[in-house]
Amino acid sequence: MDLMTDNPVTPIDPTDIDFDRAYRDGTLMEGVVLDRMPWDIGEPQHLVVELEAAGQFSGEVLDIGCGLGNNSVYLATRGYRVTGADAAPTAIEQARARAAERNIPVTFEVADATTLTGYDGRFDTVLGSSLLHCLDPAGRRAHVAALARILRPGARVIEFCFPGDGLTQGYSPFPIEESELRTLFSDPDWTLTTFRRDRIDAVALPGTFLDTVREAGGDIQLDGSGGMTLPTWVLVATRN
Repeated sequence: MDLMTDNPVTPIDPTDIDFDRAYRDGTLMEGVVLDRMPWDIGEPQHLVVELEAAGQFSGEVLDIGCGLGNNSVYLATRGYRVTGADAAPTAIEQARARAAERNIPVTFEVADATTLTGYDGRFDTVLGSSLLHCLDPAGRRAHVAALARILRPGARVIEFCFPGDGLTQGYSPFPIEESELRTLFSDPDWTLTTFRRDRIDAVALPGTFLDTVREAGGDIQLDGSGGMTLPTWVLVATRN
């Protein structure tokens, strides 16, 4: 992964990310160009694999904020009817191409996570892998309200998002405190069934940037293959 920046010792401001441009030409933000997005690990998140094996997915699935569709494609190979949705049209185009290359039946659509228009009462499971921390607090409230509308009673939402305790300093747009998550997924709409800390997979960043984020307090670990693992909340809630 290449990093070109005018000031390599200054962490990027993730709130300035233009996601569609990032997928078009690798420009995460002005002065920062990557040949691969950190979340494009080329395979499903291990957390998705583990939760699917544990029976946490069922029926018709929405992968919201699907990016290039790694999790969507995996879930489709496991027999679910999957819709992958993202706000970035370029990501959706690339996800469709990747699925077509493997002849995997996934529906990919451009959608706004804060409204989810046209999906009312449709899904049995919704996956949000590293989406919620990309929304500001108002956007998160709107997103959770939309989830309550599109999920059938007894359906399940699965969220992975960066915690707001300083461990994601330097790379998380809007990290989230435990108290906020518990409030968002509470009665009368939700029953929280799983809430814990774990780590999520990412592509390793260049050394200079990695060191800078760590100096700012960011908790980044490298795995045996050279990829990164980052702290995340794992939340599962049932629609009442």
